[in-house]
Amino acid sequence: MTTLTVETRSQTEKLASSKTEAVQIETVQIECVVCTETKDFLHFPLSKLSTDCQHAMRVCVECVRLSITADLKNKPWQDINCPECNNRLDADVVLRYASPEKRAKYEDFLTKNMLESQEGFRWCTEPSCGSGHIHEGGYSQPIMKCPNGHLSCYVHKVPWHKGMTCDEFDIVKKNPDSPAYKQHLRQQEENQQSEKIIALTSKPCPSCGRNIEKNGGCAHMIYTPHPCPQLNMHRKDKLLFLVHRTL
Repeated sequence: MTTLTVETRSQTEKLASSKTEAVQIETVQIECVVCTETKDFLHFPLSKLSTDCQHAMRVCVECVRLSITADLKNKPWQDINCPECNNRLDADVVLRYASPEKRAKYEDFLTKNMLESQEGFRWCTEPSCGSGHIHEGGYSQPIMKCPNGHLSCYVHKVPWHKGMTCDEFDIVKKNPDSPAYKQHLRQQEENQQSEKIIALTSKPCPSCGRNIEKNGGCAHMIYTPHPCPQLNMHRKDKLLFLVHRTL
């Protein structure tokens, strides 16, 4: 019985020793071609950074992260390259090594690119809006209205040129010194200023959701731009009524 125990322990020790030796044999030291530090191979990417990379991974993970961070800061978001061969990095690689902040922005970039690749998709031209949708009317119905009510031209990708068809706008646009084009630019600027003022001075009506604006220090609210389709008065609480006045 004692003999069997000794043999079993010996076999276990041999097995443990064998495993230790195997790990030591697989441990390889590599010099990073960027920072020139010699590091364990586990500190290097285990797969190619780009499907076009034809070289061994000789840039350490830390240098890859620093390179991607610098590229995301200083280059167009679609031009993030391998720090060794300069081939464009795959999107999943950028997401894997980017910092949390840069990763979130890169995901937004990918989403934006995906949306813009959809046929008929347009962004709202109001800078403060940020919405976009697929406009089913296409070129035959060029007036686009976003969920926030801003009008844009599907054809020209500008705020809607009120009072002009797309053909007329093309003619006017060719002559930027024309009174009609200058009027269009003034109207566009006025609309943007109005949107900013509305955003700062109004809030949604609790009943219909349209914008209402507080009138000085009293309990009345100015309602823009249409009468409420549901109620003429909205109770804010038991003591206060918000009365809508059509501008």
